[in-house]
Amino acid sequence: MFADIVFFFVSLSMTLGVSMEFVSVTLLVVAACLTWATVWFWRTARPEPESLAPLEIMSQREFAGADEESRKKMLNSVRAVPVIDASQSSIETQ
Repeated sequence: MFADIVFFFVSLSMTLGVSMEFVSVTLLVVAACLTWATVWFWRTARPEPESLAPLEIMSQREFAGADEESRKKMLNSVRAVPVIDASQSSIETQ
């Protein structure tokens, strides 16, 4: 496969009448542009929202084996604003 690619560029340069140095420099420029685009993309990519943090905890083995109270503590530890326990809110409203 690599030989086919090399053969393609050699035949292209012979057909167009350009030197192999020009083809080499052009490919290096294309590689540099792709590298720059990759770095730019990774630096400007949107960060993960905080609202998805509980999903990461739910995928862990410790979460699956924990009791209900431990699960609530684990989820509230990663949330931006901990959720009020449903049993406490029903007592407060009465």
